[in-house]
Amino acid sequence: MAARGKLSTMPRIPTGSVYQPKYRDRAGVRRTSKTWWVKYYRPGQAKPVRESAGTEARAEAVDFLRRRMASLTAADAGAEKVTVGQLLDLLVEDYKRRGRKSTYDLECKVEAQLRPWFGSRPAARLSTLDIKAFISKRQTDGMAPASINRELSALRRALALGAQEDPPLVVRIPHVAKLPEAEPREGLLDHATYLRVRDLLPAYARLALVLSYHTGARRGELLSIRRQDVDLVAGRIQLRGRKTKNGRPRYLPIYGDMAAELGAAIDAGAKGCPLLIQDAGQPVASFRKSWAKACALAGVPGQLFHDLRRTALTNMIDAGLSEKDAMEISGHRTRAVFERYHIVTDKRLKLNAEKMEAHLAKRDADVRRLMAADGSKPQ
Repeated sequence: MAARGKLSTMPRIPTGSVYQPKYRDRAGVRRTSKTWWVKYYRPGQAKPVRESAGTEARAEAVDFLRRRMASLTAADAGAEKVTVGQLLDLLVEDYKRRGRKSTYDLECKVEAQLRPWFGSRPAARLSTLDIKAFISKRQTDGMAPASINRELSALRRALALGAQEDPPLVVRIPHVAKLPEAEPREGLLDHATYLRVRDLLPAYARLALVLSYHTGARRGELLSIRRQDVDLVAGRIQLRGRKTKNGRPRYLPIYGDMAAELGAAIDAGAKGCPLLIQDAGQPVASFRKSWAKACALAGVPGQLFHDLRRTALTNMIDAGLSEKDAMEISGHRTRAVFERYHIVTDKRLKLNAEKMEAHLAKRDADVRRLMAADGSKPQ
């Protein structure tokens, strides 16, 4: 036995420890594991890292801990030199490598907002105060909470990518809290307004309106349709996977005003331009100005073209289509997003109430009939 007051000969570990965890066996008896475990802290993290050393010898566990701490120190030294700008470069490269359709939008966010504010800052010293200052600046600029949240999501993803590198380029990710966003927009375009706006638009924008009003297709999807994608005989339009937002191909049904508008567009299309929606033989990049002007003249200034997506879904459900069928046409992959777009109209709400009233009346009649049969009186 060691003399009282004599220092232990085992090496001291100031930044970590080794231990044998306690546990209870199936009989409920408390036991001590034979295997040694190690516990250590990463800089800036409150919770310790715990992992098995894979040995029953304490000295080997101590060596294992020292190797872990040595590699951690080396990684931290390298991470100290990494800037947020370098992490943003990783993020853009990741989007390009995965072929994300939103790469251009991401690059705009990075270059216009994130890099000027965070680019030169060391990632290891990025704090919640820095992020709060950025949020305050964007709010002062008049940006909506949803737009700021998209920018914060890009920053958070850049930090996460850095943490996934080997060795890690980020050892601590500050908390990035999202701002509360407004309720989903509930704008709809009633049929009478649709007709007024339609007749005020130039041919190329008119065709986009008709297609989106009937199918809920996105603006970008519509502008990518080629004439050869339209099959008037089969009554469908093919949207190719590389042009859709979710990357999945789908078909749009042709019905209502669509057939006449499509036939006229195909006949009038310039042979040198393969796209269905074109202006004087040239591809159409945008029709925001003509859309805004037509809406103002029709008495609905500020109406968004994207409201047609919500309008189409609501019309499909009101017409009796199943939610699955409506989602297949509109291109929604998750029910959560679908529910944000689908609005229960007064007409459908009243119809549902009438159905429930009839259902309960039938049950009430059944109960009364059974009670009359056995001679009991209804309460």
